[in-house]
Amino acid sequence: MHSDYDREKLRQLYDKYKNRMYITACKVLRDPQRAEDAVHDAFIAVSKHLDKIKDVDSVSTAAYMIKAARSRALNIVRMGLPEKETPLDEAVAERDESLLDEICRRESYKEIVSAILRLEDRYRDVLTFYYLNDLSVSEIAALTSTRENTVKQQLFRGRQKLINLIKKEEDTYEKREYHA
Repeated sequence: MHSDYDREKLRQLYDKYKNRMYITACKVLRDPQRAEDAVHDAFIAVSKHLDKIKDVDSVSTAAYMIKAARSRALNIVRMGLPEKETPLDEAVAERDESLLDEICRRESYKEIVSAILRLEDRYRDVLTFYYLNDLSVSEIAALTSTRENTVKQQLFRGRQKLINLIKKEEDTYEKREYHA
């Protein structure tokens, strides 16, 4: 049973972060109703760990809340529920023209998200914040308590790893098709 203090803290978290969490979940799921479910599940999970949240307004709390929503949304994707196929070029910002953009035009949104999920945490997190949550480098740096140059470097390396992973999967698929 939660105390009155915990209820008030949860209400403050809800009021402050519900919209950002919903936007985050929508960008992953591309479905408003399932995004609402993800946010609801995230708040249930957060309510079990209220003691870990010291300051409702801190950057680390914002990151925690966004990560909770994203995590619940990704769980829904992993469960294999029907998902709207969306080309990644809708999710990838125009500002980053690269080989990744070319690959993304050919791949489905779900496949790209799946590939991002297989990357190491540091690359997965910055790519998710940047491409799926539309956060700027400076916003990611603030959320993750790292320098902007570090975020830029992680984005660059993460893109390279993502490109290599997708190319490797395409090559494996083509070999299977050729030998079939």
